[in-house]
Amino acid sequence: MTGVAARRGADARNGTHDDHGRGLRLAYITGTYPLLTTTFIDREVRALRRRGAEVEIVAARRPSADAPLSAEQRQLQGSVRYLLPVRPLELLAAHLWFATLRPGRFFRTLAWLLTRPHPSLRTRAKTLLHFGEGVYAASLLRTSTARELHAHFADRAATIALVAGRLLDMPYSLSIHAAADIFVAPVLLREKVANARHVVACTSYLTGYVLELVGRDLSGKVSTVRHGLDLVELPPPVRVPDATTLILAVGQLKERKGFVQLIRACAALRDLGYRFRCRIVGDGPQREELEALIHRWSLEDVVTLCGALRHDRVIEQYRSATMFVLPCIRTGDGDVDGIPNVLAEAMALAVPVISTTLPAIEELVSDGEDGLLIHPGDDAELVAAMRRLLDEPDLRRALGAGGRRTVVETFDVESNVQRFASTLWPDRFGGASEAST
Repeated sequence: MTGVAARRGADARNGTHDDHGRGLRLAYITGTYPLLTTTFIDREVRALRRRGAEVEIVAARRPSADAPLSAEQRQLQGSVRYLLPVRPLELLAAHLWFATLRPGRFFRTLAWLLTRPHPSLRTRAKTLLHFGEGVYAASLLRTSTARELHAHFADRAATIALVAGRLLDMPYSLSIHAAADIFVAPVLLREKVANARHVVACTSYLTGYVLELVGRDLSGKVSTVRHGLDLVELPPPVRVPDATTLILAVGQLKERKGFVQLIRACAALRDLGYRFRCRIVGDGPQREELEALIHRWSLEDVVTLCGALRHDRVIEQYRSATMFVLPCIRTGDGDVDGIPNVLAEAMALAVPVISTTLPAIEELVSDGEDGLLIHPGDDAELVAAMRRLLDEPDLRRALGAGGRRTVVETFDVESNVQRFASTLWPDRFGGASEAST
């Protein structure tokens, strides 16, 4: 346990907490929330609240009714204010209020957004829709105690925050994550960064990539701050020998995760005589394709698509895993992962990991020290790495221990939220001298 995490545990027992954020009143703007893929936002909100900050959350949409959310996420959801679905009369009233009482800000913002360069007519239409959501968000926040906005993701959330900030005369800051809105189809990215008070990106690679897109003249506005894990809730497990060898993967069923390659590797290992089970936890657009591959290679008794699971059940899967494999790739249209939180979670629980030499992943995993890295898309390398971990229990133990050390040093939520807070609000949190690099 890190010193910061230990102190938080002691503070919780003593009923005290750091109050450096007292008086900081924020409205978080995000898309669909909460989700299994945005647990890092949950941890960030809770850590800021522990520091005395007032944080309310405005989300564009609710998750689906059957989303497998944890009890903590359900509790968070109870206080979220949602923009959609919206009653037409409420939306009309919001637009009329700002168009009538703040016409300059309303019409200038609309004209400015629609006259910016867009990749297509479709994206220009989406910007118009997001402007409408921004106006409604501003209406909801008119009576709020919030004095500043913070947007998560550079897509619709950033547009909503930009619009609401202008209408309410509030500054906004922005967290940029490795997602398709950056690598595949960025829209108004320079405008969003230029108008933000400050921007944080979750990896050094992403920071550099964003600056290549928006221009190096904005480099003073963008800092690198990694996500954090609650290591108090992720103590390394006591390993009990298990007759079942379990290869685990967790992530959205999308091309960039490399699950097609993982299934091919499982077929090769099966044909070499290895006995094991592989579980892939998650859901997404590739599910039918993956199911077809499992059927084609008669892997039904080997590979299981588990679907999306609550976070506590995912943790149970880590604790049973022999290894964690996430062979991420860069897709043909440029989509690529940052540092997958699930990779850091597996390492935190001392599960030996295999992933790929994508730039952001190399910021977390050092080949041979705290995991194994292969070249993206290299089937032979993946099979060889999985065979090493299957054949060498001492290597599994060494890499698992190394992974735990790495995450404790770099991914503790309390340390990283402190860096995040001191980067965005140095006057309250003591400066950004410890910002991640």
